[in-house]
Amino acid sequence: MDIAQRLHELLGPDHFPQYLVERYPHLATRLLQTWGTPALDIFMNDLFFDRRGGRQGFEAEVMQELFSIQSLYNQRFPQQESSEIWTETDLATEELRADYLLFDAPHLMEAAKTGNLEFISNALASGVSIDYRDEAGLSMLWWACRYGHRELIVTLLKARAVVDVADELGCSPMHWLAAQDLLSAIEELQHHGADINARDVEGASPLMYATRRSRVAAAGCLLQLGADVNLQDKKGMSALHYAAEVGSGHLLELLMAYGADKNLLDCQGRSAEDILRAKPGGQRLLAYLM
Repeated sequence: MDIAQRLHELLGPDHFPQYLVERYPHLATRLLQTWGTPALDIFMNDLFFDRRGGRQGFEAEVMQELFSIQSLYNQRFPQQESSEIWTETDLATEELRADYLLFDAPHLMEAAKTGNLEFISNALASGVSIDYRDEAGLSMLWWACRYGHRELIVTLLKARAVVDVADELGCSPMHWLAAQDLLSAIEELQHHGADINARDVEGASPLMYATRRSRVAAAGCLLQLGADVNLQDKKGMSALHYAAEVGSGHLLELLMAYGADKNLLDCQGRSAEDILRAKPGGQRLLAYLM
């Protein structure tokens, strides 16, 4: 009996992973070998979360099959539901757990806000679109980024979620990740096509969001990925201006190392140096601009 037939008998026609068998037969074989054992949790975890980096995401139809298989496995082996792959579910409410069949916008977005990976995985396995939107036009990925749920973010990205979603103020997932120092998620989002220099309605970039919140690590990550250090928003402010405003020597030094132009003027005619000179205690930071 070949792998396809054995999986068909094991999983049934509703959960048979046709695309997985056709495109990734070695993974289908591994699935069959580990079914019903603790090793399946490790195997599925590795498929969903690329911990070594550099792996391309699966096609959307393959991801849906994987979600469906995981859902079936959780039903047949309930003792496995607390496995590592679902660690985010502790953040979900019991009401949302009990009501998981209501895959409507309020429930989906609440699950994204709380990082309820199990709920969203069940929704995707049932055929819910990865890019389902709420009344404000925001997606599960946008909300997951807004609240910083990395594993859910990675899962949605590997399922090919659209990355160029923004709220009415132009704030994108990249802006939110920059504001929260979520470095690995920033890298994943950029790898999946997000604009590292996205602008909100005020012209502010993710680098400016990171700088205004003194997120040194996020700023460094964005710069390393190619963020434009000298973009200016509608007020004429650059990241260097904002670094001067928050009074961060680490940010000033970092931005200068990546080519920040200290002579840029904002709409009030101020340079970063002018801001430092007018700021209490700012004189001691002038050395970072030299």
